[in-house]
Amino acid sequence: MHFDYDILIAGAGPAGCAAAYDLARAGKRVLLLDRRSFPRPKACACGLTRKTLKALRYSVDPVIERVCKEIVLQRAANLEASIADKSAEVRIRSRSAICAMAVRERFDDFCLQQTLAAGAQLRKIETIVTLRELPNYIELDIVTATGTETLRAPVLIGADGSNGQTRRLEHLLRDKSAHDWYTRGFALEALIPYAALPAQLPGGEAPHDLVFDFSPIPGGYGWLFPKGDHINIGVGAFAPKETRGDPSSAAASSSPKVGPTDALVKQVTRTLLAAYTRQKLGVDLPKEVTGQHLGMGGHLYVPHGRVLLAGDAAGLVDPLTGEGIHSAIVSGQAAAAAILETRDVAAAYARHLAPLQQTLAFSHRAAKAFYREPERGFRAMKLPFLRSLILKTYADGLPHTRLLTALARLV
Repeated sequence: MHFDYDILIAGAGPAGCAAAYDLARAGKRVLLLDRRSFPRPKACACGLTRKTLKALRYSVDPVIERVCKEIVLQRAANLEASIADKSAEVRIRSRSAICAMAVRERFDDFCLQQTLAAGAQLRKIETIVTLRELPNYIELDIVTATGTETLRAPVLIGADGSNGQTRRLEHLLRDKSAHDWYTRGFALEALIPYAALPAQLPGGEAPHDLVFDFSPIPGGYGWLFPKGDHINIGVGAFAPKETRGDPSSAAASSSPKVGPTDALVKQVTRTLLAAYTRQKLGVDLPKEVTGQHLGMGGHLYVPHGRVLLAGDAAGLVDPLTGEGIHSAIVSGQAAAAAILETRDVAAAYARHLAPLQQTLAFSHRAAKAFYREPERGFRAMKLPFLRSLILKTYADGLPHTRLLTALARLV
């Protein structure tokens, strides 16, 4: 059968573009499908760690608005408090950039333009209606502005996020238990111009501080991410709920919903963000507040057939930090490598994805321990050699085995 494209990719965000860029550069005919016109608003604090910048195939310097060489970590005095205890604050400094700040709308559009320049194509669609998997190809029924049509290709990459259609449709092709691992966190954010801030912030931070504050919500954190002309302030819930045994083990892989509880996610409200904004910045919450679900639990994802899920669609957001862009890029590149390597794309993708999933399994366990007793994590951060390892693990993707070895020596 003749195919108009070698690969279809649902979603033109970081995961979709990462896959499309590598495939197009390798000479494959790639079609990206997205419901939105770019540039488009996207809820995301968009802090790009060093490992994220390293994973990208091209420089994104044109859209970097600020570079941060210090992280401020804050926690409450006890589990009942919801305001940061300044005496327990930890500041982590580095000679090089820890995190580069961008605006997600501009970052995504820049990455898309690099991908289109590499040879990929983009089509705007209204929705995906049906997904059929046949022995040698997939069929995708899409709705466009002019009607419904069917696309066929040997492989589909589902990179359309936690709210996308491909994961749900792929779910219908498999045994129901194959998707029981998938869960979602939730975050809300707002943008506050520097010009609107008081001369001195009530929380005691400087306007350009990069802050992770674990006091406003259990199982998550509040943040201040300084950009070019504004602060991105938000609150989110990410921590996995407690389950019997090790949720990363094979025995627990059939246990549903290993991520945040519904009760925890429901605590992330506009009221909470408004109170947090007043507390930290001394201003009222603006009318425009955006929210985003985060796909989690992906350390248990097992690829099947000709549909490869990537990024949030595969639940690959880090449950400890809520970081998703790095996993999106790495998983998109892993999907591309699998397609270029063999016809057995599911097995190849599982192999290429394994290092990332091992890291996320470690983060899953670490998140449960940290959010249960944040003060223990803060005590570890006060030890210089552990602080250095933790920073490198977060910023550079240092293999977690080195961190575990250091923690074992400490114990």
